[in-house]
Amino acid sequence: MFKRKMNSRIMLTIGSVLSLFIFGLFDSLKGSTISALSRELKFGYSLGGTIVMGQYAGYFAATFLAGRMIDYFGHKITLIFAGICMLAGVIGYAASSVFFSLLLFVFFIGMGLGTLELSGSNIITAFYPEKKGSYLNILTAIAGIGSIFSPIIVNALFIKGFSWRMVYYSGLAVLLPVTIYFILIKNPMVNRSKQPGDMIQKKRAVSTAIPLFRYDFLSMYLVNFLYMAAEMGIATWLTEFYMKNGTGEAGNSTRYLSLFYIGMTSGRMIGSIFVDRLGRRNSILFGAAGALFCILTGIFGPPSFRGFAAGSGVFCSVIFPTATAVISGFPEGDRGRIQGFYFACGGLGGMFGPWIMGIVSDYCGINWGMILGGIFLAGIFILVGCLKSFLY
Repeated sequence: MFKRKMNSRIMLTIGSVLSLFIFGLFDSLKGSTISALSRELKFGYSLGGTIVMGQYAGYFAATFLAGRMIDYFGHKITLIFAGICMLAGVIGYAASSVFFSLLLFVFFIGMGLGTLELSGSNIITAFYPEKKGSYLNILTAIAGIGSIFSPIIVNALFIKGFSWRMVYYSGLAVLLPVTIYFILIKNPMVNRSKQPGDMIQKKRAVSTAIPLFRYDFLSMYLVNFLYMAAEMGIATWLTEFYMKNGTGEAGNSTRYLSLFYIGMTSGRMIGSIFVDRLGRRNSILFGAAGALFCILTGIFGPPSFRGFAAGSGVFCSVIFPTATAVISGFPEGDRGRIQGFYFACGGLGGMFGPWIMGIVSDYCGINWGMILGGIFLAGIFILVGCLKSFLY
């Protein structure tokens, strides 16, 4: 039994790594391809932003649902569900040319992505609670690796004349075998008294209603909302920002998106070392302030400073995993539901950020859309700066 439990733990840990890698690989596709999609289908910034909002509507729905799925069905079933959503969404999205069809299938992609991210993070906090701060930074660095490769692959395919549709179709070569691996994961042997559905868990579920909406929880939900609005909004429109302010070509502009995710990945690797020493509150404040400085410098600075906007990824990197470690460290309540609601708020932020930044860009220009991302980061700094007692 012990050997099977260890084997299941290893397989689930590998599944966690694969989940975040797939998340990074596919989530960053929207920023690399939205300009090409918009040009082909003659969409403006607002419609492009609405498509991205559709992806995060799926993310919102999935993260709210996935927390309950983990509590009641376990990690394996939740991972399989995520893989199926991704397969259906990617195939349908790449084949669509009508706005509402695109919106439907990108919703499934978002549902799969949200489930992958929540499941992968929850596996780490469940099996490695003593090292969750450092391990979550490493795990999200894995997502960053996927995000780095994604624009590079997109750039190579664009140079060879492939369309944005073939970009998504090519992702099936990775997505399909990973989904098969999820199916092959062994369920861990655990004590039934700790399983969702028994009387002990039902009593715990009743007690979750109060702490789920406690003040400190609500504060961290809002932090995740603002962070996801900033990160996803910046990542979605960064390529367009550089097209309008320098390169003029989608292929060259995607390199800056790669730079953004390189910063995210390297920042999280470094963050896994210092975040527990510096403290979670100070780490979040440092990340928000640094990212805000980079965004404003890239927009208002001289042309030679444009790269600072892409460099904001270095500072953004530490905010999300550190905040996730905070929310998973609260002793009260059911971890799956609390994390599910936390990620759901992030999904709302991911919906809102790219959409509102697209609308602002339509009316005021892409630079003002990017400034809005900086405003979201400023909100994180102010909010966390006012919360001191529980950020240990």
